[in-house]
Amino acid sequence: MHRNTALRNAGLWILLSLAAGHLTEQQTSNIIDIHNDIRSQVKPSAAFMQKVVWDETLRLMAEAYAAKCIWDHNPDLKSLELGENLFVTTGPFNVTQAMLDWFEEIHDYEYENNNCPEDKMCGHYTQMVWADSRQIGCATHVCDTLEGLDLPKSTLLVCNYYPTGNFEGQRPYESGESCSKCPEELPTCEENICVKRLPSEEPPEATKHPAVSTKQATIPPRTHEPTSVPEEGHRRMEKTLKSDVIKAGSEVERTLAPLLMLVWLSAAFIL
Repeated sequence: MHRNTALRNAGLWILLSLAAGHLTEQQTSNIIDIHNDIRSQVKPSAAFMQKVVWDETLRLMAEAYAAKCIWDHNPDLKSLELGENLFVTTGPFNVTQAMLDWFEEIHDYEYENNNCPEDKMCGHYTQMVWADSRQIGCATHVCDTLEGLDLPKSTLLVCNYYPTGNFEGQRPYESGESCSKCPEELPTCEENICVKRLPSEEPPEATKHPAVSTKQATIPPRTHEPTSVPEEGHRRMEKTLKSDVIKAGSEVERTLAPLLMLVWLSAAFIL
């Protein structure tokens, strides 16, 4: 009897451990909504901006890497054309606060000069609003120790973006009248973002597409200066991946990227 109870408790502990660091459906929705809300309100306005959507493959990759508890970027991302934002906190994890900490970098980024002061960090914000990035997948993991950072038990958030952003010498988007340069495949302007044609706008013979959600998150007003030491002695820190190349890669590389992601995932979970 005691053995069965112990086994049940052990199984429950394992399930709780596995679930503890997983993002809830509400948290993933918040990530997408906040990203798209921020993208729709960029200043100066964007001639072309598209929505980001959730991608399960990117989530799995983020989950596998987060479980390694390393405070550094995944070295395999450049070959996969993926961008990455990292966030860690020793306090209670709040996904909205993580997104807003990244967004706060807008106050240090100068769009006109495409400049960020050397003692500041802007890459999280620029990746969030990188116009060509259209997919995102995130995951968290509770780490007892974090390689590369002297912190007690903490929660690590990893967000992967496809295609990657933050190319050296490039702005995150082209400024201009909102939606003035929407491509043919995204002809409709919705909240300053280029989206697919809505079903009600399509001619009868056109291929039908799912309706595009208009739900947006509300960005709370700025209430504090950016800081890495929040209340109650807890610490928050961020890290973003910066591309060292200007070109996004050849057409062959872009075609192989999804396959390389699957290969990386298989290797990560086997190891």
